[in-house]
Amino acid sequence: MEVSVFWQKAGEELARFDLLKHPFYQAWSAGELTREDLKFYADQYYHQVSAFPAYLTSLHSRLPEGAMRRGVLANAYEEECDGVAHSDLWLRFAEGMGGANSNGSGQAAIAEVRDLVNAFRALASEAPVAAAFGALFAYESQVPKISAEKRNGLKQHYGADDRTCSYFTVHEEADVHHAGVWRGIISSLVERDGRNAEEALEGISRAARALWTALDGIERDRPNHKSN
Repeated sequence: MEVSVFWQKAGEELARFDLLKHPFYQAWSAGELTREDLKFYADQYYHQVSAFPAYLTSLHSRLPEGAMRRGVLANAYEEECDGVAHSDLWLRFAEGMGGANSNGSGQAAIAEVRDLVNAFRALASEAPVAAAFGALFAYESQVPKISAEKRNGLKQHYGADDRTCSYFTVHEEADVHHAGVWRGIISSLVERDGRNAEEALEGISRAARALWTALDGIERDRPNHKSN
């Protein structure tokens, strides 16, 4: 498969699960969520945010020495060691929505969030390498535009300060670079072996679907959902 064809297919798959079109994020942008809803989201999604560096180190541990492995390690370093750990930035958001400033809320993950974490963990540790990179791209390529929309919504509708928004401010820029790294690695894998194209597409699809489904569960269970 030509690289250009691969990226066309990848774009089509991501468009099917464009997270900014999800009802939960649309309600966020419109100011229709309560602070209690946002605290519930923060507590739930912390499970994914706090696990993300472990996905990276799991993938790193099974790569041969070289640019790919160093790219993964650089991302993991930024997540946990370059300034404030990103999981701690997320806790600032949770605190700003009324949560405790601690190492997570201790709130058990709902089924869809558990499935999200398990899907990414399996992709990073067990799936073909191209699928693992596809999953990372599916996640981090969407983060910059989502982060900008979230930050704008928090400031416009919820009076959030810069500290509360710091996770999203950082990721508006950081994940542009990260997604670019994954895109370059995936392109080189596709050029090397056509089988990698199908594996990378599978990783993109699995990750994008899991991210969307996690929001389905959060939307269903948020405290002030109309049907609750």
